[in-house]
Amino acid sequence: MAYYTDQRKYFDELYMHGNKKKILLEGDSWFSIPDIANIPIQLDSLLDLSILCLADPGDTLEEISEGAQFKNLENLIKDNRYGQKWDALMFSAGGNDVIGPEIKGLLRKSEVIESVDPNDHLDPKAVKETFRQIRKRFIALKRLRDKSKINSDTPIFIHTYSYLTPRNIAHKAFVWNVAGPWIFPYMTAMGITDCAAQSNIVAFLLDKFWTTLQGIAEEPDSNFFVIDTRKSLTPVACVDRNTSFEYWRDEIHPTSRGFSVITKAFVIPAMQKVGVV
Repeated sequence: MAYYTDQRKYFDELYMHGNKKKILLEGDSWFSIPDIANIPIQLDSLLDLSILCLADPGDTLEEISEGAQFKNLENLIKDNRYGQKWDALMFSAGGNDVIGPEIKGLLRKSEVIESVDPNDHLDPKAVKETFRQIRKRFIALKRLRDKSKINSDTPIFIHTYSYLTPRNIAHKAFVWNVAGPWIFPYMTAMGITDCAAQSNIVAFLLDKFWTTLQGIAEEPDSNFFVIDTRKSLTPVACVDRNTSFEYWRDEIHPTSRGFSVITKAFVIPAMQKVGVV
């Protein structure tokens, strides 16, 4: 087992990793939330891999695909000077853009506030532009891989998060709220208080997220694999949304048990199908 979040330490100790498959991960809290056994930690416990995880809670797809983070990815991927040949590139990105705090820019005041139809509560122009940007940014990450001297044939994996129930549950450390909730407050501020309507909006956005990613995956020779995790965990029932914590630690993050289910049933099989593990 070789799991690192410190890039320098990873390369300093790389000589000890032998023939382990080398996996580079970048993204948001589903790859990095510190007090839960997230997906990279699950991979490290289940498989004998060499893992470098650059993810950080709250990172948006824009941050990953532009600026300093993008430049660092380029260095790690393009050649052997600062990087290496990787067996897989894995991203957890886009969630903060659609089912995180950025959702506030997608919602609108509805004339039929009691409607459970997502289209009645979403700004169509804002939604269209958001997913145009998501596609553009994932294409930028894919092109970064494609033009690499040593990683042009390295597969890219991206998951699609899971259907969830918006609820007024923050992430806690001990008894203190440290982050969130991320969706519920913005919906209620717009007058969207019906649990079914809230859940339908999340499902609608995650379905569009999957469609956007799948469009890239279906391009010829994309070597871009979408791990469809939308149905990986059952959303908390509306009647239990203030009391259920078996698979969902807070509003948008699974528990360690939830991440274990996702990793074992979805992530690892996707890697096996391509021959990475």
